[in-house]
Amino acid sequence: MSVYKITTKRFGLFRMADGDQERYYSLSCNENVMKFVTGYALSRDESDEMFQGYLLENDIDEHLGRYFIEDRLNNELIGAAKLDSIGEEIEIGYRIQEVHWGKGIATEIAAGLIRFAEKTIGAKKVIAFVNVNNGASIRVLEKAGMANVETIEDLDEVKYKFSYSHQTNPIMKKLLYIILGLIVLVLVAGLIMPKNYAVEREIVINKPKAEVFEYLKSLKNQDNWSVWMKMDPNIKKEYKGTDGTVGFVSMWEGNDDVGKGEQEITGISEGERINTQLRFLEPFESTSDAYMTTESAGENQTKVKWGFTGVMPYPMNAMMPMMGIEKSIGKDFSDGLQNLKVILEK
Repeated sequence: MSVYKITTKRFGLFRMADGDQERYYSLSCNENVMKFVTGYALSRDESDEMFQGYLLENDIDEHLGRYFIEDRLNNELIGAAKLDSIGEEIEIGYRIQEVHWGKGIATEIAAGLIRFAEKTIGAKKVIAFVNVNNGASIRVLEKAGMANVETIEDLDEVKYKFSYSHQTNPIMKKLLYIILGLIVLVLVAGLIMPKNYAVEREIVINKPKAEVFEYLKSLKNQDNWSVWMKMDPNIKKEYKGTDGTVGFVSMWEGNDDVGKGEQEITGISEGERINTQLRFLEPFESTSDAYMTTESAGENQTKVKWGFTGVMPYPMNAMMPMMGIEKSIGKDFSDGLQNLKVILEK
């Protein structure tokens, strides 16, 4: 039974040894397998001579040298592989029996050799050489995560030098492509999606308009009915200016749910409308405008509208559908107005 030194999901690799000449000849006698090695099928004597050289290579290092590739289930000979050193670089190579071409075997073997070279041998760089006309092997090396880094013109052939690094790993490349694709998607969506957003809710309160408006002018009163103030019982509040007048600022700092920011009264139309500016500082910076309006809805009844508008800068505006501003902010406004109604109708 073969003792595998390198294993992949389906195959095992073991070092060539004296007595395996016949198995090697079953590879080297095939003209197509040898096309980019010698250019022709070897005779038995030529094959044995080449094999003898491989045995000498195997005596030099415990890891470098020539290997047979077997199917781990039935020990069928699949091909041959090599690990060689060129300075600080480890070269990989493989030959697959013609009957097994087109089954993804070469890619699996190349990936296994790369992994073994890095983890067991400690290779700083793994390389491979391939004839410029060997399109099948070029695709195999690319699938295994190697990149073409150089064209070499020898006396008898022109070949590419491929090199492996984690940067050219196909999984990393796919991940990079996905990330780049998402970035492009966001940028394109940002060009299409609107930048402005607006939320408005309303409620009818059974109190006279003047009384309701006077209560709404006070930003301190907002602490009594706004749902956000209830999200953090330990919220810190500071005030600057005269409440109920333009320029008054209410500042807050709380937990992750409420963050940090300030609200300033920017305009008052007596009995009709209060404009404020919301400046969020944490967890992210943004500025939005808010307003509250009052209008008579009948005898001793007042319709209160609470609105919120802003601009989401490009390309962040592409995220608005996922942020659900209308739904989430709208619910908070509705709940806050319901709290306001309960307080004023007591």
